[in-house]
Amino acid sequence: MFPGDFMHFVRFLVFAMAALAPMLGYAQSAPAGTITLLNGQAQVSGTAAPAHALNKGDSVYGGDIVETGAGSYALIRFSDQGSVLLRPRSRFQIEQYQYAAAAPAPAQREALAPLQASAGSSGDSSFFRLLKGGLRAVSGLIAHADYSRYRMSSPVATMGIRGTDYELALCEDACLSDPTVLNALPPGKTPAGGVVSGVNEGQIVATSYTGNSLTLGPGQYAITLADGSQYLLNGIPAFLNSSTVAGGTAAGGAAAAASAANGSVLTAAAIGVGIAAIVGVVITSSSDNGGSSTTATTATRPTGGR
Repeated sequence: MFPGDFMHFVRFLVFAMAALAPMLGYAQSAPAGTITLLNGQAQVSGTAAPAHALNKGDSVYGGDIVETGAGSYALIRFSDQGSVLLRPRSRFQIEQYQYAAAAPAPAQREALAPLQASAGSSGDSSFFRLLKGGLRAVSGLIAHADYSRYRMSSPVATMGIRGTDYELALCEDACLSDPTVLNALPPGKTPAGGVVSGVNEGQIVATSYTGNSLTLGPGQYAITLADGSQYLLNGIPAFLNSSTVAGGTAAGGAAAAASAANGSVLTAAAIGVGIAAIVGVVITSSSDNGGSSTTATTATRPTGGR
């Protein structure tokens, strides 16, 4: 091979490796989780791949940003058995995720068996960020092994957890006129730019960027405003609980719960009236080591405190 030909070959090889590097990195990285339920439309974008539509069964990776469309819900089941259910028009980033002890869920389980943290890497982490919209989340094995390895951030506050099932929503649209939210604020305060947080099970510590913090237990909700101030709410805001009807039962909830548990794509009508049931199934399937069975209790959600 002549010197000139060799230099052309070297340049070609360098160019080819540079072009293939992002794809190779994407292929070699372990998935953080899987889209196990999708109603409507969602897309994902990341550093290793261009933005593209998501389908049920698709994998998501550390660094990815998942977005849901209008009237759309997406459930992400992570490899440590945690889960995040994204509400419509939400934008959620998997900032950093690593779980070295990932293993298949057991075939058999005891009803409501607690999560059992296995010995994992000291580098295990699940750091997330809500950029828009809202979500309901259940912490997985990473958090159960070491709470400091789990974090959910928002533009104005960060959530620390204690073995938790919780909700988080930026104050947009319906939240801005929600009576429960507005009645909690003193004169001159606005909910615009704030974030509402609440607990269904366990405990969270909501810490604002100014250093203020509130500890919330089951049935407690609060709002952290854009100025860092925090206020307890006297119940569940209506905009988070709009899927329930009189008596606290979601119409069509049982059918929606069954579909959600099986990971099937729900119809718009079913998810419109059954999101209370869906989030109940999310919690059950996450906190019991991934079992697929459901009970009637997952089909309801109270309109007031738990």
